[in-house]
Amino acid sequence: MIRIETMVSDFDLLRGMMFRTSVAPDHGMLFIYRKADHYQLWMYQTLIPLDAVWLDSNRDIVEIVENLQPCKTPASQCPKYGGTQISSYSLEMGAGMVKKYGLHIGQRIQL
Repeated sequence: MIRIETMVSDFDLLRGMMFRTSVAPDHGMLFIYRKADHYQLWMYQTLIPLDAVWLDSNRDIVEIVENLQPCKTPASQCPKYGGTQISSYSLEMGAGMVKKYGLHIGQRIQL
């Protein structure tokens, strides 16, 4: 089981895991978007490696990116990840959690 912190407000959605120095094992951050769309993330000001999972409105996994590394360059040079599929949610966890839980595309997540 993954304990999640829910992000809904515009501020929380923008800030995400920025400036955090750790994330406990089996913990994550769930982003709930107001409408389904293509949502990307970046690692600017994110200090810890993360795994990211995007979910559609049925909570089926539509995209996974593992072991994202902190971006130590200026913001304009930080790569963006994900956003290739329409999603309603995204889940960020410490790196290695996707493998630990055996998460895969098409799997339904219970929230």
